[in-house]
Amino acid sequence: MAVNRLLYLGLLVLSAVFYFASGVWVSWLLLLLTVFLPILSLLLSLPAMFSCRLTASMPDTVQQGEQAALHLQLRAWRLLPLPEVQIRLNLRTRDQEKDLRYLSRLSRAEGVLALDTGNCGFLAAEFHRGLVYDALGLFRIPMRLPKLAPMAILPPARQPVPMPLLDQFLQQQMKPKPGGGAAETYDNRAYRPGDPVKDIHWKLSLKTDTLVVREPLEPVKRRVILAIHTPYGPEDRAVFLGNFRWLSRWMLDSGVVHQAVWMDGEQLRRAEILCEDDVIAVLRSACLASERSAELTWPLPVQADWICPVGRNGGQEA
Repeated sequence: MAVNRLLYLGLLVLSAVFYFASGVWVSWLLLLLTVFLPILSLLLSLPAMFSCRLTASMPDTVQQGEQAALHLQLRAWRLLPLPEVQIRLNLRTRDQEKDLRYLSRLSRAEGVLALDTGNCGFLAAEFHRGLVYDALGLFRIPMRLPKLAPMAILPPARQPVPMPLLDQFLQQQMKPKPGGGAAETYDNRAYRPGDPVKDIHWKLSLKTDTLVVREPLEPVKRRVILAIHTPYGPEDRAVFLGNFRWLSRWMLDSGVVHQAVWMDGEQLRRAEILCEDDVIAVLRSACLASERSAELTWPLPVQADWICPVGRNGGQEA
């Protein structure tokens, strides 16, 4: 570093002045030691400089407002204390400009950097440059830096206002089961030629003087889609994704299997929601989607019985 080099240059000048002014033999040894001190420092520090490695870790998914930290650990094979390092770190989010930081004087083997999780979206820790110095801080060489996956910051569930019409999902529709067989629900209808004799409801047929068949029914599998609009502001994103989280949980609790669609760049993503883990996976993917993601286009290029735009009022029948 510049300060260390200036200090060494000052020491070298003082040693030379002392040698020429005094002329004693000790001044010669002092000048010689000052001249060769950087070389000695470099030779002793080279094993640690070449073996110096930085490892970093942070959570891949956190809840909005939850405490999170970037853990740094410096390792090196050394005879002397850990060398001094300088690291250029960029903490990038979806909405903020690059935040450049210089981490220096990592005298300890480990360091912790608190991360801001106040905004929904993602946070990427990107290491751009790392330098490791010798013991005197006069020489430096580049060091290998780790690569980390972005951290997704998920919003809490928020009930939409106004609520979409969801009561229709609680009324399960039934249809005749193809091929017949056992079922939990049956419907009575008039006998048609070709119906199996075993399906005839004899007691009801005797009462009505006509042949009645017990027809097995199965629930209609409706295709329900939650369409997540691509928001651009951090507040809108937290509200929209929080609405999706609430709606998806409500449907899972009500036994409604559904899907989610969202934009990642120019590509339309689609995922089926069967459990809470699927909800978290969709939220993570939506948070990590490209900053330049396009808005959903209507009508959507998908087929469904009901499409609910998340972030807009109401729903749309497909």
